[in-house]
Amino acid sequence: MLECNEAAEINPTRLENDSFGIVISEADAVSIDRCENAVLRTAYPAMREALSEHLSGVSEKKALENAHSSEIIVNSRQYRVDGEVGRFEFKTHIVDDGDKGQYNTICDLFSELSSREYYRTVGFKEVAMIYGDTEQSYSKTAAFINRIRYQTEGGTPYRTLRENTQAEGAELIIHIEEKTRVILQQEGFSEDGTCLEHKEAYIETQPATLSVVQVTEAIEKDQRGSEADEDILQNPVSYEDPEETVNITIDDVCVKKQKETREKQRAPKKEKRQSVNNTIVHVEKGGRSYRLNGYGSKATLCFLIAFILNNDLLGYRFQFFTDGHKTLNATILKMFSWYKNIGIILDWHHLEKKCKELLSMAMKGRVVRNEVLNKLLPLLWQGMTAKAIAYLQEVPGSLIKDPGVMEKLMKYLERNTQCIPCYAVRKELGLRNSSAIGEKMNDLIVSDRQKNNGMSWSKSGSVAL
Repeated sequence: MLECNEAAEINPTRLENDSFGIVISEADAVSIDRCENAVLRTAYPAMREALSEHLSGVSEKKALENAHSSEIIVNSRQYRVDGEVGRFEFKTHIVDDGDKGQYNTICDLFSELSSREYYRTVGFKEVAMIYGDTEQSYSKTAAFINRIRYQTEGGTPYRTLRENTQAEGAELIIHIEEKTRVILQQEGFSEDGTCLEHKEAYIETQPATLSVVQVTEAIEKDQRGSEADEDILQNPVSYEDPEETVNITIDDVCVKKQKETREKQRAPKKEKRQSVNNTIVHVEKGGRSYRLNGYGSKATLCFLIAFILNNDLLGYRFQFFTDGHKTLNATILKMFSWYKNIGIILDWHHLEKKCKELLSMAMKGRVVRNEVLNKLLPLLWQGMTAKAIAYLQEVPGSLIKDPGVMEKLMKYLERNTQCIPCYAVRKELGLRNSSAIGEKMNDLIVSDRQKNNGMSWSKSGSVAL
């Protein structure tokens, strides 16, 4: 109810009919902004009080149903709620029936809480945690939700919001880990993802590839009618049939690790900064996709195996896209050694970046480096890794500044030969060459939120968020 008064202040008041109302001045009554503010400042306290009275009444009703001839006692501690409408409390009740036991609505009717805990509603979690904490800092989120709930005093503190969010994330991780453990056990795997029952279906599944005709046409189109180089034809990476393939992109993202304790030091010590490692997996099949996140590649690959088993994806080809990190590729091959229909493709962007970085350190000057790069990259784009290595071996020693780095580049290419396809032909066939979707998921899930303004994180806090 809104009333006008010449000198009234904008404050909600209880009216004679036990409803909420507000009285504003005549000057404010013609202001759209002040009228809106007045209504909202009335509405939220009214909703909180209405909820409090309703839930107190429900508690008392249930207590009466269980009271029989016993006395109902109001609990000294009220039940506390942090909701989308704000923080509020309501009364709970105890019934002591002697031999029949005690009925307490604080735990027998509602979710039991610790002495300082608030019950967090689904609406609160959605607004504060999903739309708030994952997008901006805890302090900004707390300030925002308290503002929109018109509860700047007595609202949710940002430290409490941080603790609640991390606890909620930790519970989700525990749930995923438990579900993963159950699925792996049911399907004959150990908890660490080791296959204990080698079934014929895992080994005998033949890769579904595009026809020789399709591949040949794509090569001829790429070569513009000229005779295809033998290295292109002999490239070890097959051209998978996209209709029979599950594309899996895996990438690690690191954030600064928070120190356990802060020690005062006169002179800062130079030490390598530790990091918290999140592994992001993006799974895509037939236009549908799913994202997984965990601490470290091994744990997340266990999630992936359970996801594959639980979604009936066995029998398809698992095409992995990575940045070529040696440890990551080795972990994938080890954990999927039970399944033969898999492949790993080195993302073109990372291959190009690696060549540029190492040649910058190996060659004498930018001009020489660019000349070598301009001849090297076309060979790699065509998937002619052997010719690329041979070319690097023939670069005159007088142009090389650091032979050790040049040797490192050649070993890198040799090690990844089985992961370097003919990118040009794959492009003609409409097949994926990039792990860019993994990079994007890193940004959305971790980097955008956790790599700003020198932030540092605990392992549990980073992964839970």
